[in-house]
Amino acid sequence: MTARPWIRAYPEIEAAWGRLAAYLGDRFDPALTDFDRLRRFLDQEWARLHPHFYERSIGYLYDLTWFHYMDAKDGFFRTLIDFAGEYGLSRIADIGCGVALDAQALLQAGYDVDAYDLDNPCLAYARWRLGHDLGEHGRIRRLTELGNHRYQLVYAVDVLGHADNAEALIALLFGAGEYVAVNLLPHDPGHRFGPADLHPRLDHRRILLVLQAHGQLVRVAAAGANVTTIWRAISRMARCC
Repeated sequence: MTARPWIRAYPEIEAAWGRLAAYLGDRFDPALTDFDRLRRFLDQEWARLHPHFYERSIGYLYDLTWFHYMDAKDGFFRTLIDFAGEYGLSRIADIGCGVALDAQALLQAGYDVDAYDLDNPCLAYARWRLGHDLGEHGRIRRLTELGNHRYQLVYAVDVLGHADNAEALIALLFGAGEYVAVNLLPHDPGHRFGPADLHPRLDHRRILLVLQAHGQLVRVAAAGANVTTIWRAISRMARCC
């Protein structure tokens, strides 16, 4: 049986490029919609901007648009949606949302979603796009605001490897959600075909110990080389029992 596709913010990537072009105006570069050219551009940006790449990169807007339309996250979101349906969860937070195309897809599917990230060009674009397309610019929030809100389900997909302090980020996730979903991915040094390795290595042994200190594992699912894990927050269990 062929797995059903994960929903998208727009049916085709051309529509997503159109939204990015409308946002960037004269700064939009159609050449960067070509995957190979974008790889080379990201390598140049990485060399020029590192260690502030994520705070300033424009190429990352294009990269995350491509990423939304690849199948790399499909298994994660199929597991997330199946789990949310089984447990009746609709109040969701997307942590490390980037350009928030995933969050937009969930919103359009009827979920009550807020999206969080560091204050950077991706977050600004996400806020503009959700405001223009859905009238929901307030759904896009800075990560520092997460501690003020509570959710039934919090997820972070391809995020932990980016964190300067993964332990602190994990604690933040479990403090905000009854359930927490994260994926564990292998490190592929050839992923970006150059110096801009945008998916840093995760020490799974260390990360799993931190996750186990905060939650009880309730769901594991494989999606290609990635593993999706869903945890119930121990603090929530103690509070309700």
